[in-house]
Amino acid sequence: MKALIYYGPEDIRMEERPVPEAGPDDVIVKLKRAAICGSDITAYRLGGETVGIFPKGTFGLDGQFGHEMVGVVSSIGKNITDIAVGDRVFINPMTCKRNGMLSCDLAGAFSEYVLVEDAQYGNNLFKLQESVPFDEAVILEPLAVGTHGKNCVDVKPYEHVVVFGAGTIGLCTLNALLAAGVTNPVVVDLNEDRLSLAKEMGGIPFNSSTDGDLKEFIFARFGTVENKFMVKCADVDVYIDCAGAPGILDQVISFAKPDARVSIVAIYRNPIAFPIAPFSASRLSLKGSCGYDMSDIIEALNHVTDHKTKVNQIVTHHFPHDRIIEAFETVSNPSSGAIKVVVDYD
Repeated sequence: MKALIYYGPEDIRMEERPVPEAGPDDVIVKLKRAAICGSDITAYRLGGETVGIFPKGTFGLDGQFGHEMVGVVSSIGKNITDIAVGDRVFINPMTCKRNGMLSCDLAGAFSEYVLVEDAQYGNNLFKLQESVPFDEAVILEPLAVGTHGKNCVDVKPYEHVVVFGAGTIGLCTLNALLAAGVTNPVVVDLNEDRLSLAKEMGGIPFNSSTDGDLKEFIFARFGTVENKFMVKCADVDVYIDCAGAPGILDQVISFAKPDARVSIVAIYRNPIAFPIAPFSASRLSLKGSCGYDMSDIIEALNHVTDHKTKVNQIVTHHFPHDRIIEAFETVSNPSSGAIKVVVDYD
């Protein structure tokens, strides 16, 4: 099979590898679509050690990587009874290898075939209905990330929500919120094209570089309440940070109402100063969000199956597998306008 191998920053090569063989409890999936994640881009541009992607030979690894993928079961182990050859499946990269999260980003989404160890529906494989196209199903993994971002702070449909960031994860979070019944969530970003897409999906866009003061915008959109110091605060229940930009937490803390919740989905690359005193005075809750739980995958899958999302619109570019290096170059170029780049194996 052809497999994309990671050697280091800006050094990825298409090479031949043996098709993996299924053990008694395993299955082999022939991939149909894969998507390039932000962690893959970080590895390509800057180095992968901080995101769990290591060059070929490190720790004895073979250099295969990638984790957003869907395909068709091509062979099964002798002990497999509930999974059939030909099943259309989403692969959970967090559990598709026996060492779990440690191999998530090394699951092999950029190879033609993937070994799923100890294969089991509801754990590392999820069956896709025929009505769910692969072009949409390939976004299930980041949609599950966005779904967990809202679920970890228990967002209710009637609550007011602000999302920071309109990249893939921010837009997936927006879709998760809308599918769960949240109305008019605000999406904050600097990129007008991405904000236009957020508006088309059902969000309220705010461009922090051109639309004035965010506090005043949110006050006008959601109203205000007074805290115990008789200071006006935004009547927003939940803030979800999918951007990781310096200053976001300071900004939120400066106008958040008492008992508001903050979910941090973004990966901060550098330490930040944290204003403890006003944070404590506002009795805010801060929750880190990493990956997803099985319940998040099931919710995301149900929403896609019931056509409650527009996540397919996040995909801006398609490349055939034999042009995957060009795909990485494209998504790494800010002028390309790429949001989510998908690799086609058909």
